[in-house]
Amino acid sequence: MLPIWRVMRIIKEMPKNIRAMFRGQNLRTDAHTREGLLALAKTLPKGAVVVEIGSYRGESAELFLASGNVAKIFCVDPWKRFYDLNDMSAYTDMVEVEADFDRRHARDARVVKVKGTIETFIAQYAGEIVDFVYVDGCHTYQGAKNDIEKARDFIKPRFAIGGHDWTWPGISDAIRETLGTPDEHFVDTSWIKRNVNI
Repeated sequence: MLPIWRVMRIIKEMPKNIRAMFRGQNLRTDAHTREGLLALAKTLPKGAVVVEIGSYRGESAELFLASGNVAKIFCVDPWKRFYDLNDMSAYTDMVEVEADFDRRHARDARVVKVKGTIETFIAQYAGEIVDFVYVDGCHTYQGAKNDIEKARDFIKPRFAIGGHDWTWPGISDAIRETLGTPDEHFVDTSWIKRNVNI
C-alpha cells in the first residue's frame, strides 16, 4: 500500500482532466450505468428489500428505487477517504460525497443509511428479511470475496446476490469462487446470481 503522501503526489502530477475525477465528478451514472442497473433492478421481485454495499453518492439507490420493484434499500458505505485504493471514487472528498448522499435521500423513508461496512449492517440489522444484496464495495479480490461471503452466509437474501464491476481483475474470481458463474451480466458490468440460499 502506498503512503498517503505518495498517492497525493501521483494525483497532483496527473493531467488536469484526470484530477477532476478525483474531486468528485460523477463517474457512476453515465448512460450505460443507468441502463444496466435499471435492467438488473427490473429483474427483482416487486416490493424487494435491497442491501447495497457501496453506495457512494446514492445514484444507484435512486435507480433501484426508480425501477418500481424496490420498496426499501439499506445503503451501506463507510464514506471514508482512501477506503478502497483500487477505486478512483475513494480518492474524492468523502465529506462532500456523504453530504450529497444525505441531500438525495434525507427525506426518503425507503432509504436506510448505514455508515460502515457489511459487518456493520450485519451487527445492526441481524434478522432483517432481505431479497437482494448488491455488492459494489471494496474493489479488491479479498474485499469482494468477503462481502459476497458475508452476504451469502449472514444476510441470506431470499432472491439473489449481485453486484458491479464483473470485469475488474480479482472481482470475477471472487464471484466465481463464492457463487459460481453469474446467471446474467448487464451492460454496466453488473451481474446477478439467483437462488444462492436454496
